[in-house]
Amino acid sequence: MRRRSIVRELQNNLLVVWAVFVRDITFWLRYPSWIFTFIALPYMLSGLFYGMGYALAGPSSLKNFASKTGTENAFLYYTIGCFILLFTELVLGEVSASIRSEQLRGTFEINYVTPTNKLVLWSAPVIPHGLMSSGIMIASTLPVVIIEAGKLDPVNFFIAVIVLFLGILPLLGLGMAMAALTMRFKEPWAVINMVRVILYLLSGIYYPLTVLPEYLRYMAVVVPPNYMVDILRDLLIFQRKVILSDYRILALFILSSIYLILGFSLYRRWEQNARRTGEISKY
Repeated sequence: MRRRSIVRELQNNLLVVWAVFVRDITFWLRYPSWIFTFIALPYMLSGLFYGMGYALAGPSSLKNFASKTGTENAFLYYTIGCFILLFTELVLGEVSASIRSEQLRGTFEINYVTPTNKLVLWSAPVIPHGLMSSGIMIASTLPVVIIEAGKLDPVNFFIAVIVLFLGILPLLGLGMAMAALTMRFKEPWAVINMVRVILYLLSGIYYPLTVLPEYLRYMAVVVPPNYMVDILRDLLIFQRKVILSDYRILALFILSSIYLILGFSLYRRWEQNARRTGEISKY
């Protein structure tokens, strides 16, 4: 009997995920300009920083860049960093954005009269948005990776995709913590933006972490995008072999466990408090 109820609950949760998936994919196809935005953004941001570096340092800019990063391929270096930046931004913001949009439409509390699992309901938008945006950005950045890197090892590409999907897990945990802030404070963007700035500062998206002070490098140990961008650059720029037992992949597994537990626990606690005090109906 218990086994049957578990199977039924799993089926119901999958139906919720599927419903959210169909709804959000419909939005993507209804407003296709977002597709062109995600195609263009990695190149626009990469070109911006590439141009700024050349404008400031002149012809010696690439030599200075290579002395710090180990490669003169600044454009590919920035493109991979921009990819991880957009990927992180999407996963972090999607859960709290879905809650906030429901609050502003006045439909947030209606979801609480349904038997759906709210953790599944609010985290489900990460799947369609993550698949669409990452798929578009992979397709758009793959040509420049192949052209700039000279060749692309299929094994390295496969491991890079695994790292991307593994990186979703700790980011989802952080996203649920931000969703808890949205549930509790309704307008938490000041705090969330501060968290984003700290996260991006310690991720090494546009520069190697070796240029940071030592205490900041220690803080970067608990930042998931730091490992993601480092592994992708090893795979796609330096053509290094990365095995699945690499310490950075193990670190992503550990951070996934920690952030998922903390994020979901924090959200559950503040959701229960909002139910008890009537905060759910306020926005």
